[in-house]
Amino acid sequence: MPTSGRYVPYYDDIVAAMAAPGCAFCRLQLRAAERYIDALLWESVNDPRIRRQVADARGFCNRHAWLLIRPGGALSSAIMYKDIVQAAAQIVRDAPAARQSLWQRVCAIFGRHRPVDDPLVQALAPQQRCPVCANAAEIDTHLCETVLSTLAKSDEVLMHYRASAGLCLVHFRSLLSYARQPAARAALIAVQQEIWAALDRELAEFIRKSDHQARGEKFGAERDAWERAIALISGPQPVTSSHFGGITQSER
Repeated sequence: MPTSGRYVPYYDDIVAAMAAPGCAFCRLQLRAAERYIDALLWESVNDPRIRRQVADARGFCNRHAWLLIRPGGALSSAIMYKDIVQAAAQIVRDAPAARQSLWQRVCAIFGRHRPVDDPLVQALAPQQRCPVCANAAEIDTHLCETVLSTLAKSDEVLMHYRASAGLCLVHFRSLLSYARQPAARAALIAVQQEIWAALDRELAEFIRKSDHQARGEKFGAERDAWERAIALISGPQPVTSSHFGGITQSER
């Protein structure tokens, strides 16, 4: 809790996440996604409005769709994706027959295939954002606002940030986009630069020890520096299934 003693939503969560490995915002985004999907599966699957949103989004994005694989989630997932499969099939059935232009016919004759402005292709594309991604954007805003609002009152959050693994590049950019005060912006950049510098040194040591001239030297903390670098720049490894509990644990 900030030194003022006043409760600030998300602050304790951010501090706890910064004490864990990896990007704190990525960790909290995953937790929020897990909770969102759990609520969807157990509470909202029979809501026609929610089902329509999922269908209009053509399902969930790849990253979030595989979080549906959790104990007891099979039936709800089947119900939602049945809607999407039926919607896609109906769009194709209702689409007028495509008419090729003279240029397209000429290209086809000579074996040159180019993407065309096809109404059917556009209709099959997502008509709105993945619902979990949309929720994640709101969470992202809250996290950034929490860091900046607490930083305006105390440097305590910088202490936790400095001791953390840093924010991934996506979330660092997001945080900077909200940082309008020059002093706060400079402080956040300075901390992230320290984290990058430390990781850069570990990467250099990993590369040095990987050389045949250093054969026999044992790896230390830098052993997984390359994996941490991937996560810090590109985000964590995607989760292929969820271990979130849910309301029911039944699975056939």
